[in-house]
Amino acid sequence: MKDNGKLLFLLLAVLLLTSCECAKQPLDSSPFEYREIYLPELSDGDYGPLKLNSIDCNWGIWGHNLSVVLPEKPLSNVYAKNGNNVNQDQFCFSSDALFNYIKKYIKDNYRQDKPMRFAILPNDNEVVCLCSRCVACGNTKNDASGAVYYMLDRLTKQFPKHIFFTSYYRTARSLPKAPLPENAGVLISAIDYPLTMSYTPKEDDFIDLLHQWSGYTNRIYVWDYINNFDDYFTPFPIFDIFQHRLRLYAKAGVKGIFLNGSGHDYSTFYRLKVEIMSMLLSNPDADWRPMLREFCRLRYAITGDVICNFLVKQENMVAKVGENLPLYEGVPVAVKTYLPAKEFIKFHKKLLTLLPQTTGKEHKSMQKISRALMLTHLELNRMAADTIGCKQMLRELEKLEEIGIIAYSEAGGTIRSYVDDYRYMLRRADETWGKNLLKGVKLEPLTALDEEYNDISILTDGLLGLPSCYHCGQMLSSATPALRIAIPCVPGMKRLRVNMTKNSIYHISLPLRVTLTAGGHELGSVVPEPSSSDLQRSVAEFDIPSNCSGKLVLIVYRNQEDRTMALDEIEGF
Repeated sequence: MKDNGKLLFLLLAVLLLTSCECAKQPLDSSPFEYREIYLPELSDGDYGPLKLNSIDCNWGIWGHNLSVVLPEKPLSNVYAKNGNNVNQDQFCFSSDALFNYIKKYIKDNYRQDKPMRFAILPNDNEVVCLCSRCVACGNTKNDASGAVYYMLDRLTKQFPKHIFFTSYYRTARSLPKAPLPENAGVLISAIDYPLTMSYTPKEDDFIDLLHQWSGYTNRIYVWDYINNFDDYFTPFPIFDIFQHRLRLYAKAGVKGIFLNGSGHDYSTFYRLKVEIMSMLLSNPDADWRPMLREFCRLRYAITGDVICNFLVKQENMVAKVGENLPLYEGVPVAVKTYLPAKEFIKFHKKLLTLLPQTTGKEHKSMQKISRALMLTHLELNRMAADTIGCKQMLRELEKLEEIGIIAYSEAGGTIRSYVDDYRYMLRRADETWGKNLLKGVKLEPLTALDEEYNDISILTDGLLGLPSCYHCGQMLSSATPALRIAIPCVPGMKRLRVNMTKNSIYHISLPLRVTLTAGGHELGSVVPEPSSSDLQRSVAEFDIPSNCSGKLVLIVYRNQEDRTMALDEIEGF
């Protein structure tokens, strides 16, 4: 009987694999000649992707990396010029020297009989070369397209077997004056096309742009985005959205798709995402839901149904809420758009319960996934001011470092910095427990708050924010010249403590000055001490007179050389 049971299980597995394969459209019928999902690669023995392309194998130059062609000490005329000023942050695309460097690089590294793709893109900034030759090509103060097309034309003639791409992005946003050569194409970023299931006029704008480009080249590649780049660990639901987008792209004649994910950095469920998205790239009309369930059951024998059910709930939430999925946000915004908080906590606890029952590859995967999801769980706890069990979750989260998972965001937010900041927050919460007279007290903004950071209650929730991640417990403000907040003068309060953070990575600076007034009279003014470190906490403290009554007014002056400032926690003792 046991042998028969094993045989039935094997037959079922074969049937599931077969049905999954039948649901896929044959590779050669895909509408896209180029298909890439920029997520960690799978090993050959896994239920890996269909035959996807790769920037490592199919491109000689990719993205904004034209500098790879330069020698150690290049001629200065490869760089952008404005009058007599040379700017090494950008290239001169009419430069003979730059053309020769590119030509040499290709000849030295790539065979003529093996076609490769090369991205000839300006650097990712607003600088444009305005030398006489570039201006003659059509360059203007904000547009480098003319000289880029000139360089593209020269390279396509020099190397007729290779394929050269320009981009439609930042300083290259003008259509060519004539069709591109046969061995040229364009990379069009979908950054302005929101990730949403709801109709938006920007969808029409993007499809119109694709149609315009179709008059100039039959090799249009779209560069799209499939991650929240500030949070690789919170599951990000993109299947319904991208099925819709891929159908539109195919209809508009798009020939290549580059889906920008977490790159080589770990993100939760990346194996699953690569599998399902590769099927949709092969056949945008395929029904992804049964594919997802089959993959989960085959890959995750114990946890598959639990995973599939939660991911489908996320997809359903996206459709119901109808908001744009954020590309750069934290868990507070995810809760409003694609993360059902209560369902997530149940899901995560269930995974942890099932983990001891898993074995082999499933156990190894679930260890990573369940630990990475600790970050999401910790953030939900922080938002609810619930610190129970957080210390144990932090210990589990930091175990990811032992297997080489270091960062959780594109900008390099590390697990170590997150864990250290969170532990400091917990220590401060313990130290001020029952002492902070402003905990839970309602503050009154006297200045308009930033639209995305208008929850002033986080300044009196009793928990410090995390300097390493500006989404975590801080209120950002770009008020000019100052942010004003009215604070009740609570009986017994003798001292006011204003906590601030600095994060140079995101152009968040400390205030220039913090002033406290009562009844129009200044009680004190503090200049936060500057620091060369990227991440910093700072404090301004004020004594409160015993006869103080009514409201205090806190005035926080912004350093206008940076984008914004961050207030953390306001405490009274």
